[in-house]
Amino acid sequence: MPPKKGGKKKPAGKDEEDKPQAAPEVKKDTKAPAKEAPKDKAPAKSAPAKDAKAAPARESSGSVTGNAADLKDKGAKFFAKGEYPAALEAFSKAIELDPNNETLYSNRSATFSALKKWPQALADAEKTVSLKPDWPKGYFRQGHALEQLLRYPEAHDSYKRGLALDKADAALVKASADLMQLLDELKITEKELDSASPNNPDQDRFQLMVNWLKEGGAQFPKLYLRYYSEDYRGVHCLTKVPNDDVILYVPFKYIMTSEVAKASEIGKKIVNSGVDLRSKHSYLASYLLQEKHKGPKSFWYPYIHILPQHYKNMPIFFDEPTLGWLKGSFSLQKIADRIDSLKKEYDNIRRAVPEFGQYTHEDFVWARLVVITRIFGLVIEGNKTDGLVPYADMLNHKRPRETKWTFEDSRNGFIITSLRTIQRGDQVYDSYGRKCNSRFFVNYGFSLDDNEDNEVVIRLQLPKSDPHFAMKLRMLGGRETSAKREFQIPANYKEKKTKELFSFMRFVHAKDSELLLLSSSDGFKLDEIEPISIANELKVLSDISDACKVVVKGFDTTLEHDIKLLESGELPMYSNLRNCVVMRRGEKEVLHWFIDLAEKAIPLLQANWRDLKRTAAKSYQSNSKFDAYVTGAIVPLVKKQA
Repeated sequence: MPPKKGGKKKPAGKDEEDKPQAAPEVKKDTKAPAKEAPKDKAPAKSAPAKDAKAAPARESSGSVTGNAADLKDKGAKFFAKGEYPAALEAFSKAIELDPNNETLYSNRSATFSALKKWPQALADAEKTVSLKPDWPKGYFRQGHALEQLLRYPEAHDSYKRGLALDKADAALVKASADLMQLLDELKITEKELDSASPNNPDQDRFQLMVNWLKEGGAQFPKLYLRYYSEDYRGVHCLTKVPNDDVILYVPFKYIMTSEVAKASEIGKKIVNSGVDLRSKHSYLASYLLQEKHKGPKSFWYPYIHILPQHYKNMPIFFDEPTLGWLKGSFSLQKIADRIDSLKKEYDNIRRAVPEFGQYTHEDFVWARLVVITRIFGLVIEGNKTDGLVPYADMLNHKRPRETKWTFEDSRNGFIITSLRTIQRGDQVYDSYGRKCNSRFFVNYGFSLDDNEDNEVVIRLQLPKSDPHFAMKLRMLGGRETSAKREFQIPANYKEKKTKELFSFMRFVHAKDSELLLLSSSDGFKLDEIEPISIANELKVLSDISDACKVVVKGFDTTLEHDIKLLESGELPMYSNLRNCVVMRRGEKEVLHWFIDLAEKAIPLLQANWRDLKRTAAKSYQSNSKFDAYVTGAIVPLVKKQA
């Protein structure tokens, strides 16, 4: 897969200047407890319970008093039916009535576990242990919660303490053995890594960041960082990771949020200056520069020190010969626009905040690239925000996605969870979502070989020679500039952008009664015009095809040439030149799709309904992009004429 942008994505409501509040330690999501119904009464203190891993049970010798016993039974019944919120409420009310009963805390811990609320499950397990330190079940609950929070050594200690009380407890024996096997495997793979990567120039910097994160409570025991080249790093698995496994936790304090940036010294100066920023990312970029210039004195130094110092893979830094490989591509304009936008933003801030002059334009561009390539969009305590998340932003892109991420309020931290089994040694990927290669290329510095979301830009207009030009122009808003339109479209008739193109061209070619019908309709919407007539649609297809042919002529090479060049292996993977070819090839594929669409669709529009029926029947059974146009445009028009 292509190298990561350099990284990724946001918090809110916690803007202590430069010091976001610390998050509780949190960890992994391995095996969830078995969800069997709680069984009241447990053995006396001298006879520890031996039930299986998880469900609330009749766990200790304490008798539940008064109404608490009824609530405990209700909680057990709710738990057995999988109604965990109701079970949680019942156990909580029972605890209010009998606050020193270890069984109730153990049952509620199991319920929190079923809800995957591991910090709460741990708190109740610890309460269980404190109330009855000679009961193995409490240590099992404690160990299981710690294991899910990725705190493996502590989990192992809890299991050992439980086994010291009853070495035959089946749940503890299995949990301890499974965890020991995992810990042994992690030790082995870490040793293998040390011997397998002696030439990693970033090893010291990697370790500095890893130690910094771990000291702050971050957890990622199954992951390791791998160095490929200056512009390409990745995250891999030390051991097999099951589906639905939390593999990384980063506390809130270690997330560089926009709120932290705005509350910083430089952030306040920018805010107080009243400058109108072109991008909110400039707050984080400015804060990043402030902290970078502090060097080792900055709290963020271990993170900033691992960031790429150069972005040679970013198109805004390409020299003229390299940009020449993109001749004809609309990405050239996007690159120029990005360069211009960054320069204007820098000049704008520097004029408004004199102190910003200590940072060069090159510094600012570097910081903005760090942000755009690594930022995460998050929701924290109901507030939408964004931020840089160390380690998490090292994951590279791949679709379909293999992991998911979120900020979890109950843990006060950021977590990544697997969406499928990932084998030992495999790279762990994130998905940056569905995007055209132009966005991957310009924003992140890579192009995807196979990207069904590729797009192309074509330009069309309402000709002044149209006999209804004046009327149509009024319907477009009255300005002559409204008669010219630019469309960035994918090779898919179902997509909104493509339908807007077809809708505009149907309007352009509407004649007499067709135009009258459009102008007299209530709530006329230029972007939502359905097929009007066969004659109209034939002109629409022809014009779109001609516009695509004009763009094709703007390239120095053919689609066939680009395909052969990429297949030859002559261009190194992930190299800038190869990314250029992949970028322009994707555009050409989209252009040829629209040209081919016209060639295949025009004869069908000219057919009679009887001859078209068989084709129509097949198209309704197909999911191809061409058949979407057949069923969405051709069939209704031909059938209507019949």
